[in-house]
Amino acid sequence: MTVFTTLDFLKPGQKWPPDKDRLARYAKNRLLMEGDHDLVFAGLNEDDAPRIIKMRVNWFKRIMTLFSDLAVGNPPKITAVDQTTVDRITDDNAFEILVYDLFSDLIAFGDGVLKPRWDGKRGVISRIDPRHWFPVVDPDDAGTFTAHALAWEVKQGDDRYVKVEIHKPGKIEHRLLELTSDGKEIKEPVDLATIPRYASLTPEEETGVAGFLVFPFSNLKAGDGVFGLDDFKDVSDIVEEIERRLIKVSGTLDTFADPWMCGPSGLRVRDPITGEIVWASDEKYIALNEDERNPEILVWDAQMGATFTQIETLLSQLYVMAELSPAAFGETKSGLAESGSALKRLMLPTLAKVNRLRLRIRPKLVEVLKTTAELEVASRMSGSQALTNVSLEWRSSLPVDPVEAAKVELTRRSARATSTRGSLARLDPDASEEDLEAEVARIEEEEGGSAPIL
Repeated sequence: MTVFTTLDFLKPGQKWPPDKDRLARYAKNRLLMEGDHDLVFAGLNEDDAPRIIKMRVNWFKRIMTLFSDLAVGNPPKITAVDQTTVDRITDDNAFEILVYDLFSDLIAFGDGVLKPRWDGKRGVISRIDPRHWFPVVDPDDAGTFTAHALAWEVKQGDDRYVKVEIHKPGKIEHRLLELTSDGKEIKEPVDLATIPRYASLTPEEETGVAGFLVFPFSNLKAGDGVFGLDDFKDVSDIVEEIERRLIKVSGTLDTFADPWMCGPSGLRVRDPITGEIVWASDEKYIALNEDERNPEILVWDAQMGATFTQIETLLSQLYVMAELSPAAFGETKSGLAESGSALKRLMLPTLAKVNRLRLRIRPKLVEVLKTTAELEVASRMSGSQALTNVSLEWRSSLPVDPVEAAKVELTRRSARATSTRGSLARLDPDASEEDLEAEVARIEEEEGGSAPIL
């Protein structure tokens, strides 16, 4: 992967697109995610097979959706001093879905990008394809961004161009670059009005916001400290081998699903007209001469136990490398997950990974919301207000065992380690402050003012 320390990669004569290795990785992972594995795994389907078998064992999509479900299946609780503003911004932008898709990008590509912008009416948070993101970093500190270039190819007739947004603190530069006829090299900058939909843009605009309007997120960082590591690379070889084994097993079973009959050579004759070898009789009854061997069906005992053992071993390695718990897919031995706490213990590797991703993205998600509100204030939107004391609290997506939770609160109350209100808040985390106060009042009234034992 190429690390840029200047914007020189956008100058005339430079190759397009830049950072081809990273873009190639993104393209390959997109094919894996979408199930087009035969375009990535060479020779996955044999051309000389009785039928072309496409065994899409799409673990890539399943891994992506599993971690996104566990991370955001139960949307985070977001609060601020001006709760009305934060609720409006999150509702208008379907923020929970944005965060879900962001987790998917982190798993599949290692990188995700969000961009707050002003659409003329309100602040909008856009999810940017990481293929369009080309960061520029400090040459002495790869973890410090000095600019973000968002660049994508556009066409007008037979002509090809690159639309570029260069984001710097407080401003955005717009450029339109013409490509050579083969689209492999930057030719020269052209006027933005060359593409009618960009005619209203100015070469440079002030955002009114002190910082960037581009927020990159990453999975575990790669060695260069700029781009994240995707979760597909470590498991692609294992998934490929599982698919190859399953395809071979399926092809073998197809081959021997229509067995042949064998017997004395005298049972077959050549058709005098067509020359084709045919059965001597079209009847089901076949007469045998003395001392002739009885006809029989030629069958084969596949002895494929070793194949299935290998598949099981591969699955075990897949669970380890992807940090998956079989319990996440309902694969639990009888009696091992009879309670919520037991399920959490079985899910420990998977939940640890979810928590790791949450820790990495939480601070920037808060900054995205604050910057969106700041952008609305700078654009003089009616009723806009800056956000302060923004808090984002993750919530578990695992099902709650109400009986187990009630027993835990009973133990706490018996040990006088919690208040009635504290127990109610944990048993009903979605309850408002007013609901909790009202419930505590009702309990004290029913108990005659004495502290109840839950």
